[in-house]
Amino acid sequence: MKVAVLGVGGMGGGIIKTLQKIPSVTEVFAYDVDTERVREREQSLGATGVTELERILENRDIPLVFVTAANFAHKELTIASLEAGKAVMCEKPMALTLEDARAMVETAERLGTFFQVGFELRYSKLYTKVMEWIEEGLLGEVINTTCLYTSSAWRKSASWRLKAAPGGSMMGEKLSHYVDLPRWWVGSEVTECYAACAPNMVPYMEIHDNYHLTYKFASGAVSHLTYLQGHPATFRGDPLQPAEAQQIGDGHELRYIVVGTKGAAECDVFLRAIKRWDCPMDPEEGLLSNLVENLTWDPSEGHFYFHNTTDQTIDIVRRVEAGEPPATPARDAYNSMRLCFAADVSVDENRIVQLSELE
Repeated sequence: MKVAVLGVGGMGGGIIKTLQKIPSVTEVFAYDVDTERVREREQSLGATGVTELERILENRDIPLVFVTAANFAHKELTIASLEAGKAVMCEKPMALTLEDARAMVETAERLGTFFQVGFELRYSKLYTKVMEWIEEGLLGEVINTTCLYTSSAWRKSASWRLKAAPGGSMMGEKLSHYVDLPRWWVGSEVTECYAACAPNMVPYMEIHDNYHLTYKFASGAVSHLTYLQGHPATFRGDPLQPAEAQQIGDGHELRYIVVGTKGAAECDVFLRAIKRWDCPMDPEEGLLSNLVENLTWDPSEGHFYFHNTTDQTIDIVRRVEAGEPPATPARDAYNSMRLCFAADVSVDENRIVQLSELE
């Protein structure tokens, strides 16, 4: 199979490296509007460089494309590729407006074409373990989730991801991952949300650097996300330690607590911990709690327990080859994006937003 990567910056370059290790992938095309970047990917990664999009779209020997360009280009590249008969994986956020995201989904549904959005945390061994416990009934019905994510201001001021026009909001660019996971775990649609943002700490960001979001599901479950992009990390990139280990005790945290009717789970990226509690009811003592699983992983395996783009890429290639549907349906991903846009409406208008307002 020949595969094209549209937009070959940092994310696209990583996808190219993974694709080249898949035995069934015979050639990888690297497309970008930046000719110097294309040339560099040719030289450093051995990809076939292309600077004219039509060469990709018109090549019937390329059945699959990965859209990893800047956020503002997602809609145009995705729809053009779908219309050309390609299977598409598009990085999140789907688009900068809900209307554009809807157009992408409707195009794929109209054509019956494979279209998956890059919510690679659904491939994380950390978060899939939680899903495994849920599917086995060990947690019961999930009724509460909370996520605390405090991170450093790690992007430099020139990054397009900090600008409103090319990148969109922090909800879509980054936090879409962290509302998509509870939707996956709860298995119900969100009905309403309320979000608030404090003034920015990071002075050069054009978008909000913090969100406090509460959202309710049709099942009655409630989820909360607190995200703070605050003080920078004190470390300066010690090459002898993984990035996650360097941030422990430095004011940074990425932790979920998932509470069900029969038990609870906790997963912590920086502490490399996955825990599960069983919560039986004793007639005399009341509700009890037993720590029944306490798991960890080697630091060298960190990629597979966090943003596991490797297994996502491998799985997408396999699915397209086998004629299977996406692991995450495009409409499902769209509903995660609806929540992101609803959160921004809530911030802007200082009110509870019903998801039915954003169909």
